[in-house]
Parts: sequence; C-alpha cells; structure tokens
Amino acid sequence: MDANLTVQDLFRLILYLIGIGVGTYFILVLSKINRILGQARDIIDSNLNELETTIKQLPDISYNVNEITREAKDALNQLTPEITGLVQNVNCISQQAASITNTVKDTTERVSDTVDEVAESIADTAIAFKYGTKTITDYIHLILEVFELIKNKLKK
Repeated sequence: MDANLTVQDLFRLILYLIGIGVGTYFILVLSKINRILGQARDIIDSNLNELETTIKQLPDISYNVNEITREAKDALNQLTPEITGLVQNVNCISQQAASITNTVKDTTERVSDTVDEVAESIADTAIAFKYGTKTITDYIHLILEVFELIKNKLKK
C-alpha cells in the first residue's frame, strides 16, 4: 500500500483534529453551562414566592430610599448653620479654657511662692526664738544666782 501524503493533506488533517478538539471542548462547555442553568432554575423555582414578593415590594423600597435620601439632605441643610455655630462655640470655649488654665497656673505659682516665703519666715522666726530663749534662760539663771548671792549675803 502506497499512499502519498501531501503537505496540504497534512494541514487538513491537523485542522480536522483541531476542529474535533475545539468541538469537544465546546460541547463540554455547553454541558457545564446547561448544568449551571439547571441549578439556577431549581433555585428560582424553590424561591419563586419570595422573589415575586420582593419584586412587588421594589417600588415601595425605591420610594422609601428616595424619601430617606431627601429627608437626610433636608436635615443636613438645616443643621449646617447650627454645626458652624457649634464649631465656633467650641473654639471659643477652648480659648476660654486655655485662658482659665493659664490663670490657674499663674495663681498656683504665686501661691507656691507665697507659701515658700511664709515657710522661710516661720523658720527664721523659730530660729530667732530658739536663740532668744537661750538668752532669756541665761538671764533668768543669772538673776536667780544674783538673788542667791544677795540672800546668802543677807544671812551672813
């Protein structure tokens, strides 16, 4: 058996084989798509009542969303000036709080300085009183000795 195979016949064979491969792949893809569509149909059939109820409620839901959006926009438009005033008030209060804090700090420093001065003064007074007391005690002893001497002289 002798058969001549030309290049053209070889390319046709290769194209037929590629066509068969692509056709087989296309059939497999269609099979998977058919299976997915079957599952989707089963899900839709099992939830048909819920889907119909939801679809019937969509206009009401859409209306409610539009109303909420409109009311939120109106509320924001009404609150914007008040929020601006509130921010200004908060800034003013912050400045006043900072001023009060500085005043309290200055007053605390002054009180601290005054307490330090009073403590030093009391310490100086105590030291002076201590030394003064020694001197007075010495004087009292001297006076007592003088009285003793006078008494002894008078007795003699």
